[in-house]
Amino acid sequence: SVAVALTVLGAGLAVNQTEVKAAENTYDRWKADTEEARTNKLVEGFANLEAHVSNLEEMMNQLQEQKAKSFQSNDIGVYARYLETLNDRFQEYYEQVVGDDSRRVLANELEKNRELSEKLSELSKKAKQLAEDLKNKQAEHDVAVQGHYFREKEHQEYVRNIAKVLEDRVHERNTLKEELDKAQQGLTAANEELAKKQQEFEEELAKKQQELEKEKLAKEGIIDSTYDYVKEKEAEVKTLTENLAAKEAEVKTLTENLAAKEAEIQEKEAERARQENMYETFMSQYKETVEKQKEELAKLKQLETINNNLLGNAKDMIAKLSAKNEQLASDKAKLEEQNKISDASRQSLRRDLNASREAKKQLEAEHQKLEEQNKISEASRKGLRRDLDASREAKKQVEKDLANLTAELDKVKEDKQISDASRKGLRRDLDASREAKKQVEKALEEANSKLAALEKLNKELEESKKLTEKEKAELQAKLKQKQK
Repeated sequence: SVAVALTVLGAGLAVNQTEVKAAENTYDRWKADTEEARTNKLVEGFANLEAHVSNLEEMMNQLQEQKAKSFQSNDIGVYARYLETLNDRFQEYYEQVVGDDSRRVLANELEKNRELSEKLSELSKKAKQLAEDLKNKQAEHDVAVQGHYFREKEHQEYVRNIAKVLEDRVHERNTLKEELDKAQQGLTAANEELAKKQQEFEEELAKKQQELEKEKLAKEGIIDSTYDYVKEKEAEVKTLTENLAAKEAEVKTLTENLAAKEAEIQEKEAERARQENMYETFMSQYKETVEKQKEELAKLKQLETINNNLLGNAKDMIAKLSAKNEQLASDKAKLEEQNKISDASRQSLRRDLNASREAKKQLEAEHQKLEEQNKISEASRKGLRRDLDASREAKKQVEKDLANLTAELDKVKEDKQISDASRKGLRRDLDASREAKKQVEKALEEANSKLAALEKLNKELEESKKLTEKEKAELQAKLKQKQK
């Protein structure tokens, strides 16, 4: 009969819906468990942050109370010193929480190191100048007293000084070459880092595409999230590219400095040749200054003693500064590592918190959708007429979903065009957009299939209604015959 046929049809539909829901519930349960664990982790990190903030608030309240008490019971000088102590304590803990204490200590140490380096450089220049003056004056005195032999010796000393200057310039040139090599190594490392970041970006994008395939790209916000993720990675690639350009500029600067040093060496060599040609002219003037140089020599000997003392102090200071520089370098590396960890932790916490909120919104939307489905399912059990109305309502909903999916497909196409224009034909983004288009088209096919099934069911319900009216008419005819 018609009732039996409808019962069988309803049972078949219920079995198919149960199978689909079972498959969906397994994935949704795994997804929910994963996100709940992630939420718990975020809550724990946020609780730790709240504890630190609570401690800061408590310390600030105590600071305000102690400030008021001290102001009432002490004079302004005692109050100022006491308030300074309270502020220092609070600032120390505050900087530990926000990570500013390590940067401040490092900045202070670097400033002290810079000042000491400047003083050391100044002392070294003075010592070098005194030593050079002493040598020149001694050489001039020897030449004036002992005749041509010593004049020749002084000339050789002068030549050696010029050679020493040239040797220093060559050393500086070699140093610049070493710095250039280091800069080129840094450039190579930056290129490798850029390649590594690009590879990581491609791997992350591939991983994201796999996740999108698992979720069938059917949830709201997936395409926008992927677009934001690609933008973030592109920003990282842009930063690495800028760092690479900075390295290239540094290499260019070192190359220019090297060329300048080589030009200076050539100039010094020309100066040496010119000085040798002028040697005989200078020698005629030395005899007139012998007596004056004797007096200056005594003064220079005293300066030599002072110079030796300064050199000894400078050597001690160099040793101390070297040890301090090594310690500062070690402390700087540790502080930078701590800052990186702290920044990464805060960024991860922020991302996880946003993801948790988004997941909560999706779960609420899915829960609301399930409640609506339950209401529709409950209504479908109440009579043939209500089943027909629910079927028609479901048909309208499917048509609405079909329109939404069509709009979503148009949006995907538009996003694809924008993505192609902004990223200048990156192939992986195009593949991702095509994959998204396939998923949406697949969803459209499924929606069309469901729509066709609903239309078929409506036809069957209409036919069953006609059959019921026909049976009713037959029963009325039989009753009339029996009454006759």
